[in-house]
Amino acid sequence: MSNRRRLDDKVNWDNTLGLPIIASAGGLVCNRFDHILLIFKRGKWDMPKGRIETDQPKDVAALREVNEETGLNIDKLTIQGKLVSTWHTTRHGDVEYLKKTYWYLMKYDGDDDDTKPQMEEGIIECRWIHVSDLPAYQELLRPRINYVVDFWHQNLAYVPRS
Repeated sequence: MSNRRRLDDKVNWDNTLGLPIIASAGGLVCNRFDHILLIFKRGKWDMPKGRIETDQPKDVAALREVNEETGLNIDKLTIQGKLVSTWHTTRHGDVEYLKKTYWYLMKYDGDDDDTKPQMEEGIIECRWIHVSDLPAYQELLRPRINYVVDFWHQNLAYVPRS
């Protein structure tokens, strides 16, 4: 069974068809040691992402959101490629939405301690981890993150560097 099918199985499409759709963009951020950046928000580990502003290109929104949510210097962030998109439901006030997130692979060329969690968004920690340590985070990891990391790991993680 493909990863796409497994992700679809986790979404109850019958309950989401009438929901308004919002678009967001985010990043799977790797440092020079090939660690990935996770954020801790509302009791779960996630990756930085957020709404795409009107008429804003998706990749620009992804860089902006990673910078805002993690404090990483935007001038040291570069997009290495486009990853998969994910869907999930979210609630803002009394309204439930279906959210599509466009994910990008990003490289951060800075120090690991450059992070500053965006507390006003409920982010209390940013943490660099090695992919081999990801299983230790499973209990509190959003399922969509596994999907994005699996796609990266299977398709782009071992691309020769120029």
